[in-house]
Amino acid sequence: MQVFRPYVDWKKSAEVLDDKRLGKQRIECKQVLKVILRKLDLIRDGRRGWVNHPIVLMYFNDGRPYIRDLIGFFDACVKEWKRRGFNNLINLNDIENFLERVNGSDGTPITHIHEIEYRRILLIKNLKHYIKIFPHEEVLEVIKTDPVMINGVNSWIWRDFKKYEKFIKHVNYYLRKRARRLA
Repeated sequence: MQVFRPYVDWKKSAEVLDDKRLGKQRIECKQVLKVILRKLDLIRDGRRGWVNHPIVLMYFNDGRPYIRDLIGFFDACVKEWKRRGFNNLINLNDIENFLERVNGSDGTPITHIHEIEYRRILLIKNLKHYIKIFPHEEVLEVIKTDPVMINGVNSWIWRDFKKYEKFIKHVNYYLRKRARRLA
């Protein structure tokens, strides 16, 4: 379960995502919303999977969930999905009445550190796409800062940190090569 938010801004986040991740974000956001509704005991279908997943807990916010933030990101992903010409069959109609009953928090759990770490993960997942999409200064920010572990976002980096260090060397090489080409 993952919600990729390389920016606090919903639209900007959706616009930069590659097609594979954008398509999955619609599903992931809805899954997180449904799990939150189960945790709040609004949906009683007997399912208890994912209730303690770090991303669910981050958005659950100790019982005052960031529902509007998740819905806003979901809507931005659906809108961008359609703008790219894809057919969208995912909506929130089946849980809308439950969502309206949630006394959630305004704002977002996403901080600047989250933005950097999400950009870091996206670069790792699809360097060819994201090295062109993210502004140069944002790529530099990622490679010049040490990763900050955020459970559920990037904790897997520490399982094979040598592989991560190799990735950073690769990105640096790519950036130097590109700079020489542009000079």
